[in-house]
Amino acid sequence: MKGNAWGLLLALTLLNVINFTDRYLIIAFSTRIVPELGLTNLQFGLLTGVAFTLVYTLFGLVLGAMADRVHRPRLIAAGLLVWSAVTALTGLARSFVHMAVARMCVGIGEAALTPAAVSLLADGFQPGRRALANGIYYLGIPIGIGGSFIFASAFGDYLGWRGSFLALGVVGMVASVLVLLYMRDPSRVGTQRQTEKGSLRRSFAGIGQQLHSNRPMLFILLGCIAAACVQGAAVLDLLWWVRERGFEERTAQGLNGSLFLAGGVCGALLGGYGADRAQARMANGRLKFLVAAFAVGIPLMLIFRLLPAGSPLFLPLAFLGNVVFMLVFGPALASLQEVVPASMRAATVAVFVLATSLIGSAGGSALAGALADSFAASGHPEPITMAIISTQSIGLLTIPLFWLAARARSPFSAGNALNPIATES
Repeated sequence: MKGNAWGLLLALTLLNVINFTDRYLIIAFSTRIVPELGLTNLQFGLLTGVAFTLVYTLFGLVLGAMADRVHRPRLIAAGLLVWSAVTALTGLARSFVHMAVARMCVGIGEAALTPAAVSLLADGFQPGRRALANGIYYLGIPIGIGGSFIFASAFGDYLGWRGSFLALGVVGMVASVLVLLYMRDPSRVGTQRQTEKGSLRRSFAGIGQQLHSNRPMLFILLGCIAAACVQGAAVLDLLWWVRERGFEERTAQGLNGSLFLAGGVCGALLGGYGADRAQARMANGRLKFLVAAFAVGIPLMLIFRLLPAGSPLFLPLAFLGNVVFMLVFGPALASLQEVVPASMRAATVAVFVLATSLIGSAGGSALAGALADSFAASGHPEPITMAIISTQSIGLLTIPLFWLAARARSPFSAGNALNPIATES
C-alpha cells in the first residue's frame, strides 16, 4: 500500500461527509423552509428529488469522463468550490424557483467528487484493500446525513436555516482551498493516460462499448440498481413508523437517525472488510460476499416490515436493515474498478452513480410512493407496509445478479474477470 493512501482516504471521506451534510441540510430544515417559502409538498419533493438527482447524475457522466483525463484533486476542488458557494447563496432563496436553481447548481458541483475520489482510491490502494477503502469513503453517507440533522439541531436556533446554509457553505469553500493546495494526484495504475488523454467523446464511446460487451460490469450495475431500490423505498420510513407502527413523530425521528447512523457505519465497514477478506480467500470473493449477505439480509428486512412495534426483534431488525443498506458500496465499486480498463475508472463510477441514484434509488422511491397510494385507494389497512415490502422485494434480484457477475469474464482481461493481478500488471 502506498504511504499516503490512508491520508488520502481520510481527506476524501471528510469531503464526502461535507457532501452529504450539504445535500440533506434542506431536509433537516424542511419544517422551516416549506412554510417560509410557501412550498407545496410536490415542490419540496422536486427540490429533494428530481431537481438535484437528474442534474447530479447527468453531470456526473461528463465530470467522471473528465476525471479520467485531468488532474483529479483540482477537479474535486473546483466542484467543492461551486457547490459550497451555491450552498451559501441558498440562504438567500426567496422562492421555489430560487431554491430549484440552487439545488441544480449544487448537483453540478457535487457530481465532481465521487467519480474522481473512487478513481484516486483505486490508484492509492492495493487491490486487496480497495473494498475497505471504498466502504470507509462511503461512511460519508450515514455520517453526513446524520450530521445534517445534528447540525440543524445544534445551530438552527442560533443561525436559522439561512445562516446555517451560509456557515456550511463557508466551511466547504475553505476545504476547497485546502484540497487545491495539499491534495496530490497519485500515478494512475495500469494505464498510459498521462500521455494519451483522448477525448470525452472517446470516453463515452468506450463506456458504451463496455456496457455492451462487459458482462461482469453489466451484472454488477444491475445488481446495484436492485440494491438501490431497497434504499429508495426507505423514503417512506418515517411515515411508516408513525402511521402504521404508532410511534410519536419525535421518537421516530430520533430512532431513525440513530439507527441509520450506527447501522450505516457498521454496514460500510463490514461490507468493505468482509468483502476484502472473502476476495483474499476465493476467486471473485467480493461478489460472492454480496450474494451471501443479501441472501440473508433481504428476507430479514422483509420480515421486519411485518413485525408489530412491540416485538423484541423490531429494533434489532431495524438496525440490520440499515446495515444492509450500506453493504453494497465498497464491494461493488472495488469490483467495478477491476473489471473495466484503468483508463475508464472514473467514468465507470459516474455510470454507477447514475444507475444507483437516478434509476435505483429515485425509481424505488417513486415506485414505493405510487404503490402506497394505490394500496390506500384500494382500502388496504397498511398501504405503506405493503408498498415498502413490494418495492424492497426487488432486492432479491441482487442474489442472482451478483452471482452471474462473479461467474462472468471481463472482455479486456485474458484471465479471470476479477483478477486484479491481470488487470493491474
